[in-house]
Formats: sequence, structure tokens, C-alpha cells
Amino acid sequence: MKFKAVFAFLAVFALAGCGPGDKGEGSKSPAVQPPPPISTAPQHETQGVISIVDGQVLTLDHDGASAAPLPAGRTVFQAYGDVLAEAPLEPGARVTFKFRKVAVGEGWELTEMRAR
Repeated sequence: MKFKAVFAFLAVFALAGCGPGDKGEGSKSPAVQPPPPISTAPQHETQGVISIVDGQVLTLDHDGASAAPLPAGRTVFQAYGDVLAEAPLEPGARVTFKFRKVAVGEGWELTEMRAR
């Protein structure tokens, strides 16, 4: 009889510990970076020559775009995989490209690039 009472007590005690409770530091999922905000800036188009390719960062010598305002010269652009997948990536390649102002901070991002 005592065995049943002890077993019942342990069962109730175990179930009481199985609630939703607080999540401690150890149970948090790894920090996930939110995706970069999508820029709503207008796109501009110009042409140029690829100068440097460093991963997803391209440096282009270009004709500029007065509507941007971006004077002719050498500019660093951020590019993403979908743009780079269909573009020539060798330094010296002549390209036509579309770009826009990044959503956060300073700089420019490529939205389309193709050989000319």
C-alpha cells in the first residue's frame, strides 16, 4: 500500500514539473538574422566595366546616372545570388546593369546585370 502512495506522489510531482514554464537561456533557439529590408528606391540603369569581384561585392567603372544621382566613375555595389547567377563576373567584362539605393545605410545594390 505504501508503494502505491509513494508512486502516486512521484507521478503527481513529475507531472507538475512538465508545464510550459519559463524558457531559460539554454532553451533559446540560435539567433536568427532577419532578412535585409527590401528597398523601395527607384531603379536606375547604366553601363560599365567590371573592375573587381569580391564575393557578392562588385566594383564597377560606369557611365553614371544623373537621376540617381551617381556621377560617372568607380563605385562599389552589393549584389545577391539571383543577380550574379546570370551575369558575367570576369574583371574587364562590359555590362549593362540596373541598381538602386540600399534600404538601410549608405551604398548601392545591383538589381540586374547582363553582358552588353
